[in-house]
Amino acid sequence: MSAPSPSTSCDCHGHATGTTSGDAGQHLAHLLDHAAHYLPAQGPIGVFIHHNTLHAFQHQPFEQAIVEAAQIFKTEPYLSEEAYQKERQRGRILDQDIDAALRDEPDAEIIPGRLSRRQLRRALLIPGVRRVNRRNIAWHVEEGDMLSAFRNDLDPLAARSLATDTPRALWEVCTRRYKPQPALVLPRLTRPREAVLISHGVDLDLVVHPPLIRLTGAYLDQGIAYWPMPLREEGLLQAARKIISLPFSVYPAHLSRIGEVFADQEKRGLGAIEVVNEMLVKLGLPESEWQDYIVAELLPLAGWGGLVHCLEKDPSLAPHDRVRCSLMEFLALRLTYTAVALQDIVGDTTSWRRQKARTVSQDPLTHQARLYDAAQLLGLPSKELQELPEATFALLCEELEACHEIERRRLLHIAYERRHERQILIPLAKHRALPRIGPDTCRLAAQVMFCIDEREESIRRALEEIDPSIETHGAAGFFGCAIDYTGIDDAHGVALCPVVVKPAHEVRERAIDGHSHTDKKRQSLRRAWAKMVRHSYISSRTLVRGSLSTAFLGFFSLFPLALRVLSPLAYARLMGKLNDIFLPEPRTELSFMRDDATSKDATTGLLQGFSTQEKADRVAGVLGPAGLHKGHARLVVVLGHGSTSLNNPFESAYCCGACGGRSGGPNARVFAAMANRPVVREALKERGIFIPDDTWFVGGYHDTCNDNIDLYDLDSVPASHKEDLNRVRDQLDRARAMSAHERTRRFEAADPGHNVAAGLRHVQERSQHLGEPRPEYGHCTNAVTVVGRRTCTKGLFLDRRSFLVSYDASHDPQNKSLAALLGAVIPVCAGISLEYYFSTVDNEGYGCGTKLPHNITGLLGVMNGFQGDLRTGLPLQTVEIHEPVRNLFVIEAQPKNVMAVILASPLLKEFLVNRWIRLATMDPDDGHIEIYRDGVFERLEGDEEPLPMATSSMAYYSGKMEHLPVARIDPHLTQAA
Repeated sequence: MSAPSPSTSCDCHGHATGTTSGDAGQHLAHLLDHAAHYLPAQGPIGVFIHHNTLHAFQHQPFEQAIVEAAQIFKTEPYLSEEAYQKERQRGRILDQDIDAALRDEPDAEIIPGRLSRRQLRRALLIPGVRRVNRRNIAWHVEEGDMLSAFRNDLDPLAARSLATDTPRALWEVCTRRYKPQPALVLPRLTRPREAVLISHGVDLDLVVHPPLIRLTGAYLDQGIAYWPMPLREEGLLQAARKIISLPFSVYPAHLSRIGEVFADQEKRGLGAIEVVNEMLVKLGLPESEWQDYIVAELLPLAGWGGLVHCLEKDPSLAPHDRVRCSLMEFLALRLTYTAVALQDIVGDTTSWRRQKARTVSQDPLTHQARLYDAAQLLGLPSKELQELPEATFALLCEELEACHEIERRRLLHIAYERRHERQILIPLAKHRALPRIGPDTCRLAAQVMFCIDEREESIRRALEEIDPSIETHGAAGFFGCAIDYTGIDDAHGVALCPVVVKPAHEVRERAIDGHSHTDKKRQSLRRAWAKMVRHSYISSRTLVRGSLSTAFLGFFSLFPLALRVLSPLAYARLMGKLNDIFLPEPRTELSFMRDDATSKDATTGLLQGFSTQEKADRVAGVLGPAGLHKGHARLVVVLGHGSTSLNNPFESAYCCGACGGRSGGPNARVFAAMANRPVVREALKERGIFIPDDTWFVGGYHDTCNDNIDLYDLDSVPASHKEDLNRVRDQLDRARAMSAHERTRRFEAADPGHNVAAGLRHVQERSQHLGEPRPEYGHCTNAVTVVGRRTCTKGLFLDRRSFLVSYDASHDPQNKSLAALLGAVIPVCAGISLEYYFSTVDNEGYGCGTKLPHNITGLLGVMNGFQGDLRTGLPLQTVEIHEPVRNLFVIEAQPKNVMAVILASPLLKEFLVNRWIRLATMDPDDGHIEIYRDGVFERLEGDEEPLPMATSSMAYYSGKMEHLPVARIDPHLTQAA
């Protein structure tokens, strides 16, 4: 039931006004809320969190959703047909993959006894159709070689069938028999922009966008502007109206009346809803079209609108100034600017609505050329084509049109993903069937817990390759500790947890007793340095001080700048030494104990630390699912991760998504501190987790950009464990250098013949380079998620392509741990995979293009040049080597258990049933693999993919830049093997 239409009246200026009733206001709010689903959900650039770009379409099947989204956003749903054909030519797609994709499609007879739908589509995919369009087809026919010879890549049978025919004869039959398509009726224009562009040659967006971008950017600014926007406390709409309507204001072309209109709105006390209602009526839009129009008006500045909406839902995402945001106010401004510009250019605000639907005659030549090309691929000579009955010929043309470019790309993408699936699953099954690679010791030397991030796969493999008595595991990088964390140098706390989780506990880093004086001195020096930097920043932007500072200080800045550019690593090390000398660092500890009466009884706000039961819950939540119930090593290292790089606005996109786009070091540190508490270990025994008394946990941090590893609280490690600690530190140093060397094979600037030490030096220098657009490649290789015991993947070279999640089904009879893991892992890993997918298939539409023209605005995001929409998605430099496939989840559990967990969760069910992810299971007992396809599991069959073997990772990847097949790395292999 629709809400009643808003009543309208006329003001003294003769334009329509609206008085919005409560029901109508709710109706508008509902329409805007629905429209907001189409906007990007990306927050400020400092908390860049990967998510499904098409989250608004997730309730639909994947193939349907991406085509519908492509029509709305004017984007591409798949890679280009040429890209898939290139992949087929190099063997990345096999003909048998295309045949398998076609077998799953419904078949039908087209020419009795001669041609079926499946045969037609196979011919159009192998070797592929010729590219024709309205712009070049006439030239190919009249001037090119299209009619001089048949295609030279035809199937031998097709070539023999056409041996006695001629191209011109076949072309004449195609042009004579093919009936011109009826005229295409284009719908009525949705926005006034198209009408004004056609009638007056003026782009309305170029009139409206510049002032709207400046107002919104100034309002949301987080400290870049020297003079903050006045009246921000009153909201975007009020502040903009009062500023723009000030006397003596200068207005852009076609907006000369905007100040008068804003003053009138202010005088009548119109709120955002009333303004939106009034403008929709003034534009002559019936209420039935409001929804589509609102969506159409928001999408041209989807980045700014999406950010406003994001900060409206969660103001805490703003890095500094948490101003009140309202998407309704943003829309009210946009519609007001549109109406004023329309009145100035056209003379009224409703005539654009009178433009009728247009008809466009479709060019029959294009369709005739496609028929001509298909006849060659099918080996259908002119005589046989001429003799086809009319009904059969019409059916042939209909089926040919049904297998249009998007449909062919869909089938090719299915084949593309199928080959990837088999490249992973067949070698994985072979590896599982071979003897397991494990240590020859009764007790492990150490266990190291990493984040599940696929970038940690190489260092985990390297560590176990160096020292088989060290075992690695994977867990979500916040390690179950959702905290609001404040470091000793932080002005305020930040949430270190997934964005869908709100931390309930506060953890602070503080100086330990005896180091408070050092802490005070450090803070004093930091404040003094901050004031100096602030004054220097302000001075450089003023007339007098700016000219003086440029003249006198510019010369002296030349020397450090030259060092930073010519030798980034040396400059970084020098700054680090100076920082250690002049900025003392106290020893610190974390306040994670809830032992005061006030905090114990608190029911609202953040809790100060954790109770014993809460600590045990978090430790058990990580160790339990991983199967770490007993037999722990003497040393357990827990490593959070993050990334540091210079001059990189997307730095947070490289950090830990499970920590809200920030670094997970504090989470690892607090987890280790919890696990070391004797009372926590006593509580864990009640849950079946027995940690030996001589086991010690150490928290740490791994920087995935420069491959540095820092371990925390080493002074607290018992003296009895110093030898164990030294051994682990040495092995971690070797492993990080090997991982860095492996990463350099992807970088063209790296010397392919350098040694391990040079590889580490290269990535460290790369992270400090001011002009480096690729400090690291991030998640660009992600493709698979393996949920299971480490024994399933230990010794496998997975090419940094797999998220590795530790899970032991034998300790989870009721599937509780599996439900908890999949509830977090599927949305996170699928979100990363899908954002990379869409940013790859259409980097300009879904991604943000190349980094080179990007400018940071207001510490909020990037835009091209000095003025434009905020660019969301991933830059070209992040996805240029990515293979766009939906994430393949391989879960070591029984299919019935996996399905019971997924179907019990509406979100997980949506991901799986609508095919936003792919799923396979591995039997925990015999290792056989089953693949989920449209509601049923099929056992993996076939043996066409090999399992290469090598004695070391370096021996396998050396000299190669491309994605590599899964391989088994076994140091005990002989060279002959």
